[in-house]
Amino acid sequence: MNKYEMRAEAVLKKKEDYLKKRENKMRTAVTFFATVACIAAIVGVAAVFNSIVRPPDTQQVIYVYAEAKNYGNFKTFYVNEKNVENDFSESTKFGILDADGDVVLPPVYDNAIAVDDNCFVVEKVTSGVRKAALVDSDGEVIFDYFKGNLLPVFHDGKVRVLIVDESDGTDFLINTDGEVVLDIRFEDLFYAHTTGWAGYEYTEAVKGISNNKYYLIDYTGKVIGIFGEEPSIKKSYGNGINLTAAYRPYSGNYKTLLFGACDDSGREIVPCDFPTLNFIGDRFIGRRGDEQGLDPHDVVVIYDTNGNIVCESGRFHNISFDYGAETGIGVVMGEWNDELMMSIGGCWVIDKDGNKLSEEYDLIEKNSDGTYTAYSDGHTVISQLDTWGNIVE
Repeated sequence: MNKYEMRAEAVLKKKEDYLKKRENKMRTAVTFFATVACIAAIVGVAAVFNSIVRPPDTQQVIYVYAEAKNYGNFKTFYVNEKNVENDFSESTKFGILDADGDVVLPPVYDNAIAVDDNCFVVEKVTSGVRKAALVDSDGEVIFDYFKGNLLPVFHDGKVRVLIVDESDGTDFLINTDGEVVLDIRFEDLFYAHTTGWAGYEYTEAVKGISNNKYYLIDYTGKVIGIFGEEPSIKKSYGNGINLTAAYRPYSGNYKTLLFGACDDSGREIVPCDFPTLNFIGDRFIGRRGDEQGLDPHDVVVIYDTNGNIVCESGRFHNISFDYGAETGIGVVMGEWNDELMMSIGGCWVIDKDGNKLSEEYDLIEKNSDGTYTAYSDGHTVISQLDTWGNIVE
C-alpha cells in the first residue's frame, strides 16, 4: 500500500467512526423533533385550509403534494376519505391543479404529475400491481398503462420525450403524443445531465446501453453518438486535437463511457481511461475516482498535448482549472475534522504542470478576476492571493 492509499484509508476510517457516533446521538433527537414537526404541520394545515378548495361535487379536502415533481405551473394534490393530511392509505387518490388552483385532472389516480399543458403521467394500482400511463387533460389515454415507470426528460424549460422504463422488459423513448421516438430497445436508459467537465455536452440529456454499445441521445430523442469498446472521436477541439470516447470496464466489472484524446492521425494523446477529462487549451486534466464528487481514492493526472505526463497520478485528488488559465487549484484530501464536518487536507495554487506556487491552505477559492481567496486554521484566517498564489498585502 503506497502513501496515497494509506492516507485515503485513514481518512475514510475516521469519517466512518464520526458518522456512527453522530447517528447514535441523533436518534433520540430525531424522534422528538419528528413529533413536534407533525404537531406543527397539523396546526399549520388547519390555518391554511380555513377556506379550502374542494373538488366539484365532493366534500373532500384538497392537500397539495409538494414532493411531486411537476413540469410547468401545475401542482399535484390528493384527497382521502378521512380528510387527513399525509395519510397515504388505499383511499388516497391524486389529481392535478393548474396555476389558478382549478382542478385539471380529478383525484382518481394513485399518482399524477404534469409534463405539459396537455400531457400527464399517471399511475393506477390494480390487484396490487402499479401501472403507469400518459393521459391528456381530459383523462384520455395517450400511452397505455404498463407495468413500470414513465420518466420525463426535462431540458431547456420543456419536456419533449419520456423514458418508458418497463419493470419486466426493456427501455425505450416516447414523445408527449405517446409515439415511440427511436426504434431501439435499450437494456438501460437514464436521464443524467452532466457538465462538459466530464466530456459530455449539455444537449446529451439521455444515455442508453444497447447490445454492448453506449448511446448519447439529445433531449428530442435524436441519437448523437454511439460508442463501443474501441475509442472513437467524440468531438474536435481544433488544432488537430480530438476528444475520444469508449464504452469500457471501469472499477471492476462496471462499464461506463470513458474519455481520452487523439490527434487527427489517430495517434493516442491521452488513453481512453478517464470518466472525467478536462481540456484547458494546452493541457488535459484526467480524473479517476468517484464520478459523483471528490473522494480520497480519486487520482488526477495532467497531460500536455503531445501525450507527455507533466503531473503524475496521485499527487492530487482533484485539480480545477479554467480554460486558458495559467494557474489553478490542486487539492489533496486529508484528515476528517469532526467539528468542521469536512476533510481538512491541503490546497495549493498550482501551474499547468502541477507545480505548487502557493503555501498550503485548508481551502482555496478562485475569484472572478483570476485571483484567489485562501482559508487556513480551520477557515478562521483568510488570505487574498494574486493569480500566481502570492499573498496580497
